[in-house]
Order: sequence, then structure tokens, then C-alpha cells
Amino acid sequence: MQSIILFLTATLSVLLPEGVDINEEIIRRKEVTLPYGVLPLYNEENGITLSLYSIIDTVKYIQFSPIVQYQKNRWGFTVAPLGRKGDAHIYPTREEFGAYADILRGSIFYRTNNLIISFGKDIFLIGSSFEHNPLLSPNIPLNYARFIYTNDKFSFTHFLARLDDYTGREKIWAGGSTADTATFQRYLGIHRLEFKPRKWFAISFSEVMLIGGEYSGFPFELLSPVTIYYIEQFNQKKNVNILWNIDSKAVWKDFLFYFDLFIDDFQLEADPWNEPNHMGIYFGIQRIDLFKEGSLLLLSYNIMSRWSYSNIIVWQRYIDKDFSLGTPLGNDYDRFYMQALYPISSFKTGFEFSFTRKGENSINNPWPVNTDSIATPANQFNNTNFLSGTIEKRLSISSILKYRDLFTLKVGLYHIQNYQHQEGTTKTEPLLELKIKYHI
Repeated sequence: MQSIILFLTATLSVLLPEGVDINEEIIRRKEVTLPYGVLPLYNEENGITLSLYSIIDTVKYIQFSPIVQYQKNRWGFTVAPLGRKGDAHIYPTREEFGAYADILRGSIFYRTNNLIISFGKDIFLIGSSFEHNPLLSPNIPLNYARFIYTNDKFSFTHFLARLDDYTGREKIWAGGSTADTATFQRYLGIHRLEFKPRKWFAISFSEVMLIGGEYSGFPFELLSPVTIYYIEQFNQKKNVNILWNIDSKAVWKDFLFYFDLFIDDFQLEADPWNEPNHMGIYFGIQRIDLFKEGSLLLLSYNIMSRWSYSNIIVWQRYIDKDFSLGTPLGNDYDRFYMQALYPISSFKTGFEFSFTRKGENSINNPWPVNTDSIATPANQFNNTNFLSGTIEKRLSISSILKYRDLFTLKVGLYHIQNYQHQEGTTKTEPLLELKIKYHI
């Protein structure tokens, strides 16, 4: 008997405002609003807002999350506990009595027209897209502090987070590792600067630093909002992981275009170990009112190279609690996505299609070379920097029925070739997903 499965890619974005709806507002106003690439912004009206969110798979799991937000006189808080029965391969992953539970959102914030200060625990999205952002996606809640300053022409975000400790060997590479084990503290810092030179166009540059180490203590380098992380680590000769992201949004007629260029590492000169560039690209288009007012068309493509997010220094890998901090699928993949919706009275109906190719590599795979040893033919990167090994191909197609913002029903099929990277193994399953969201 075939089981009904839910196709998820380890994201909790449903607990944030809908990125597609925010993009539609941008298109209708013909103006990109700053900050365009940061969620959440805690911009609900004063008072108490209660949202009840549930997602149901008839065989695999049932998940329920009330979201409570209170705001008065610029101060407020957001709380969102989550309970789940059944395994969904998303956070939280620790089971007790067959159930999973955690507080996913628990933030205190202060907000004015130009300033947002918040701290606590929350899930975040940073980047141009409504999903699969290479810089930061809502795959896991983070303990954090953040402020955002915004005016008509630019927006600046300063973000700090405490990641989980790593206990083990500091360096692991193919065929070896350092000898001693230790506990390494891990911290994440993000600067983001958005510019809007034109009403219809905005562009942003983000810099990320993953810093820490054994007996590191708090890295006070993260506190300065005007420090350039790359220069800081260069002058202090600190071994930290620096990443960059350049993204933009542009409105033209009834279209919205968005783009991300993610740079984990870029080789400015020849590398003796033949190390390639570690990069990712995301490109998307959203069109509204194509055949009728209220209709929607989404097209997107994203690609990540083989060793993006990875590192020979284990505590510098771009993960937290074994979840990718960036795209939910990690590295070594590409994905095409399409969604089309057509309004009929209070309903919208349409379809959703995605095709993903995933190589065998993952963020936690051992680094292919030992950079503490001289480069030899056996101690070099090979020529495959994308879609390594046996490629798993995933295809899903489903019909969609949506009633206002109350519920969304998806029914379709999910087909995998070379399942779990086993050549010739295929798997086809029915797909059923029901989302219910109710605002009180």
C-alpha cells in the first residue's frame, strides 16, 4: 500500500508573513519598499493578533502552531509554539512520546517608522526570494539580537545569533582529521545594506561572518555595525568563515524580478589544491493579473555549487543543529519551480510544479583536500563542482485549491529517480497537503 507523503524541504516559512503576498503589494504599488529582503518586520497593527496555523498530512503528520503578537506604544512581542505528531523531517527533531514541540518564535521588539530593535528567538528570511534564500532561510529558530534602520533610500540591518556548540575534531577531510577533540563555540553575524536608487529598483549587499572557536568567549567584533568583517579578520589574522550575498528586486509593469548571487568563496588567483569557486544563484519572476485580476504566475530557478556552505573546519560549516542556515536543500543541487493560480469567486485554483536535481554531496561531507599538506594529484579538488556522483532527480506536480487566506489544499504526485542516489531506484508517491490558517 502506498503511503501519502508531504513534500517539504525543511523550512518553517509558513510561520512568517507570505512572501508572495508581499511581492504582490510591491507590484501593485510599482515601488520596492525597504527593507525588501528581511523578515519578520513585526509591522502588524497595534493590539493583539492571534493566528492559528495547522498543516495536515493524512498519514505522515499533523502540525499545529498558534501565533500570538501584541503591540502597543511601539513595544510588542511575538510568541509561536509548535506541536507536531509524526515525523516531518523539519525542526524540531527531538521526539518525546511520539510528538515534537518547541517555541519557534519568541521575540520582544521595539518599532518606530525608521527603526526596529528585536531580540529573543525567532525564524528569519534574508534575501530577495520568498523561499530558498541562499543567505538565510527560516529552516531553524535562532537565538538572536537585531536592529534595522530604514529611510526612503536605504536600509541597514545588523544581526547577531548564537549557534549551537560543536564538539569533535576541529578539521575533517577525506581520509583524515586532526587528532584532538574539543568543544567550539559558534556565533553568526550579518550586515545588510539595501539601496533604492529608483522607486522601482533596489539592490543589497550582505556580509556574513561565522566566528568562534575553542574557549573563544563572545566575539566583540560582532557588535560594531560599521565594521567590515573581511577587513577585521584579515588584520587580526583570525580564521573565520566570511560569506557574501548580492541581491536585488525590480518592478516592471505587472512583473517583479528578483535575483541573488551568493559567494561562499571566490578564487582571485590560482589555487594549488585546484579549489573551485563556491557560489549560488537564485533568479525569480512573479507576474500578477496575467489573464484576470488576481491571477498569479511564479517562475524561479536556483543553483548551488558542490562545496558551498562546507568547510574543512567543522565548526565553520554553515549549519545549525544539522540544518542548513541557507537554502533548505543545502549544496550540490539545482531546482526549477513554477506555480500558477487563477481566481474563481473567493477561490483560487491552479497548479504547482518543481524539478530538482541533487548531487551526492552534503554540507557535512568531509572536505576533499587537506590544506595543511602540500598539493598533490591525490590531494586536490576534482573537476566536478556541481551535481556529483549519482544524481537524484525529484519531480513533483500538484493541483492547488485555495480559499482566501483560510486554507490551501494541494493534491498531486511526487516522483524520484535514483532515490537516495541509488542508480535505477525509483519511487512514486501521492502527495497531499492541507494548510489551514485562521486569524482572530
